[in-house]
Order: sequence, then C-alpha cells, then structure tokens
Amino acid sequence: MRLGPARSLVGGLAAGLLLTSSAWAMAGTIPHSYQAGAKTIVAMSHGQAKILRTFRAKAGLNGYTVQLSPGHALVMYTSPNGKYVFMGGVFDKAGHNLSVAYAHQYLPKTDLPQKISPSAMGKAVEKTTNFLIGSPKATKQIWFVGDPNCIFCHMTYEHLLPYVDKGELKIHLIPVGFLKPSSAPKAETIIASKNPAKAWAYDEAHFNVPEEEGGIVPLAKIPANDQKDIQANTAWMSHHGINGTPFLVYQNAQGHWAVNPGMPEDTKAFVQGIGG
Repeated sequence: MRLGPARSLVGGLAAGLLLTSSAWAMAGTIPHSYQAGAKTIVAMSHGQAKILRTFRAKAGLNGYTVQLSPGHALVMYTSPNGKYVFMGGVFDKAGHNLSVAYAHQYLPKTDLPQKISPSAMGKAVEKTTNFLIGSPKATKQIWFVGDPNCIFCHMTYEHLLPYVDKGELKIHLIPVGFLKPSSAPKAETIIASKNPAKAWAYDEAHFNVPEEEGGIVPLAKIPANDQKDIQANTAWMSHHGINGTPFLVYQNAQGHWAVNPGMPEDTKAFVQGIGG
C-alpha cells in the first residue's frame, strides 16, 4: 500500500541539466575546468542533477554544490579530469571537516538543516509520500526515512525485518533520494512500482555492500508524478533538519513522539521501546 498527500504535493520537478547540446548551454557559467566533472555528476543522476556553483576544494579537488531535488542540495567533489566523484567529509590534518565549512559557504541557506521537535516530526510524517511494509494489523509502527543506496538503511531494514515478518512491526517507508546521483531515480522507480514494498525488498535483497549501491535498476522513463513525489520527500527531509538516513520516527511506550537518527545500536531494545 502506498500512501501520500495529493499529487499537488509541494516540490516540483527539478530542472535537469541534461547532456544535450541545447541544455548544456545552460552550463555557460560553469568554468571549462569544471565541466568534465559536471557532466559526470549529471550523467550519474540520469539527468536530474543541477550544478548550482563550483569552487576549488583542497587536495586539488573540484568542488560543486549540486541540487538533486528542489530544496535538497549537497556538496560533491570530482577529480580534475572529472572521472571520479567523491561525497562525504573531507578532513584536514587537524581533523576539521572541510565539507561542513564548504556547505555553509556555498549551499543555499534554505538547504542548511533546521531543528524540529519530535512531536512536530510526528505530525510532519503525515505530509510525506510513503508506503507500508508489513501487516496493517501490526501493533507497533515506525516511519522510516530511507535512501535506496544507504548501507545503514540496508542494515537497519535487515535487522527490523524479522519483527515485520512476525507481524509485530509495520514500517511506513518514506523514500528519499539524496545520497548519490542514482538515489533519486532508484527511489522514483520504487514508488512507480505497482508494489513499492516489493520493489524496496528487491533493492535490499540485491544490495551491493562493497559498492554501497541498492539493487533496483532505475526505469528508463520515470513518470513525472513519481519524480515530483521523491523530490518533495527529499525537500521535506531537508526542511525538517534530517541530515542523513536512516531516520526513524515513532511513538514510545509512553505514547510520546521520539526520533532515532541513524541505525539503532540495539534493535531488540529499540523495538521493545516502541509503543503499541
């Protein structure tokens, strides 16, 4: 079962920087030395990435601020020849995470994280597009924000699956696409499926752990409505201060809303602490 607000959900289709002669003219402001890397990033995103800014990063890397969906931009890097793409923290010898400084310097302020209370988060999950994994009759439930390429989402899903299979837990999966350029097309393909829960299960069952890549293969042509839904979910994630995945939202045994950023350290204790 797939649930979500009306198809007019705020978000809108990202302006894809496509690798065609006419669209690539949009990259006239991208310096020549950055264009090879920009083309690689756009190609990896199946044409959905938009290069917002470029900058010179440490260690000879080319830096980019990249919008993968409206309201969700991130910092990426490439080698000077554009053949290799890097994401995540870049640390100097003193242990400072330069990626954080680059984010505050170059990302749009609207894409910087905000802080939301657990109770507000509990109400906010209802505004997402999500689908159900498990029995509707399960007494315990969580909202699971996940990226199809996220290895910790993969591990969390695997650890929670026995409780789902026993009928004890149901998961409202909120798919987002931000971790890698292929994340959004994979998430869109999953919700475009007639059975998103089955498609997500396939992605996890065929997860490439060494490469940290989900197993789902993006559709050659993804319906625009499904693209908009994932873009809206990803923008929702950013606007609510969720910095990474997995991000779990639930009501505890006392009936209060609670959040768990990241993979639970003790899955059994986590499930026991969910009200139901």
